[in-house]
Amino acid sequence: MSTTDTIDWGAGQEMNELEATMWRAERHPQNSTQGGILRIFAATPSWDAIMQSHLRAISRLPRFRMRVVEPLLPVGSPVWVEVDDFDVAYHVRRVRLPEPGTEAQLLELAQTLGSTQLDRTRPLWCTTFIEGLEGGRSAHFTTIHHCLMDGHASIQLLSRLHAGPKDAVDGLPAPPAESTPTPFELTRSQAIDRVRSLPGLGLRALGGVASTLRRDPAESVRFAASVGRVLAPPAANSSPLLDRGSRSQWRYITLDCGLDELKAAGKAAGGTLNDAYVAAELGGLRRIHERLGYPLGDLTINMPVSVRRPGDPAGGNRFATAFLPVPAAIPDPVARIGRLREAVSAIREEPALDFFSILLPALNRIPASLLTPIFIGMQCRADLTISNVPGFPEPVTFSGAEVEAMYYFGPLPGSPVMSVLCSYAGRCYIGITYDGQVFEDGELLRTCMQEGLDEVLALNTDSTTTAGSRAHAQA
Repeated sequence: MSTTDTIDWGAGQEMNELEATMWRAERHPQNSTQGGILRIFAATPSWDAIMQSHLRAISRLPRFRMRVVEPLLPVGSPVWVEVDDFDVAYHVRRVRLPEPGTEAQLLELAQTLGSTQLDRTRPLWCTTFIEGLEGGRSAHFTTIHHCLMDGHASIQLLSRLHAGPKDAVDGLPAPPAESTPTPFELTRSQAIDRVRSLPGLGLRALGGVASTLRRDPAESVRFAASVGRVLAPPAANSSPLLDRGSRSQWRYITLDCGLDELKAAGKAAGGTLNDAYVAAELGGLRRIHERLGYPLGDLTINMPVSVRRPGDPAGGNRFATAFLPVPAAIPDPVARIGRLREAVSAIREEPALDFFSILLPALNRIPASLLTPIFIGMQCRADLTISNVPGFPEPVTFSGAEVEAMYYFGPLPGSPVMSVLCSYAGRCYIGITYDGQVFEDGELLRTCMQEGLDEVLALNTDSTTTAGSRAHAQA
């Protein structure tokens, strides 16, 4: 076997507090923290080429050969341990679409793969190579747990894999000689390190706030006011439509448009690319409320904000969750973008934006039966979860085939709609997961979301950036 260098990604045996919360509070599918990445290839690589690409990646990425061991009592966070019998055939699969192999058929398969719960006793990912896509194309869908990485970490990972060696690999590294700790052994070792400090954990968790209070009384007042705004419950649900459903029927649709076109549209209204994107999603939701005859006021969105800093280790999760009221009912996209710019700018400047991370060390020491309702209650504050993943500026290849498109699909963490924009090679690829019990007519939702995007793109009057937009839906 040719040896390859280990990729410096996913460092740290123990989960951070955010990852531990996502792991311990997860209840699939209604409160799931797994998502999917769909890549569409311009051609169909051979199965051997696909397997070689995965063997190289798995060989260089110890984290992808690891499963989670959780202590019996929450005295510490779950840890990653390498499995003794990694099964490549279980994690890397192959299917063929029935003819004619449309993109609607592809999305129908992808939503089934994405909503199938990962085995929590194995490494937390599975990937499927999908042949038979019309035009001689193929696709690749990876289901992956959020505990492994956030959106920015996924791009860090893919960048390292695309830039890595392409030598042949005929097997995987031998598993480590040391034995895997049992949950009891992990509990005992973590308890030795930490149980003495548990009585003062709550005080230490708020130590950062206390030090702020001691340093500057005026700053402490501002921080306390910020905490109130960050923790404030959203306004009463203004949408009886979005209040329906169990979040258990995941359905996928996709949109795409030119990156420069969407940037220019945001700029024309005094906003950013992200403002234009969020305004487009809200415009689509406004339209479907009108079509179905439901009233609509302001909505609450859940928007992850990266807190990743230069020099942070690659991989893992480093984000804060912001909940903010947004102007969904405003018909004018310019006014909508203006209101969004104000709301997003204000939340990003909140001193207590990452206040939940201060509380997590204490929350993670309580039983999962108590943690889960707290986590679910927080997530259910949102009507829409929305994210933006900056991807590759230039086209890349996988197993010798050019990647045509790249979509991210999230779960439904309390909200009935989750949308993720991934920029790739000059275009914006938007993957939307929605609750099929809320929106029974997926084609109508797709049409409304496309109209919401088109009305924002129409703000761009610079013909040199016009690249058009497309929408796709399941059959």
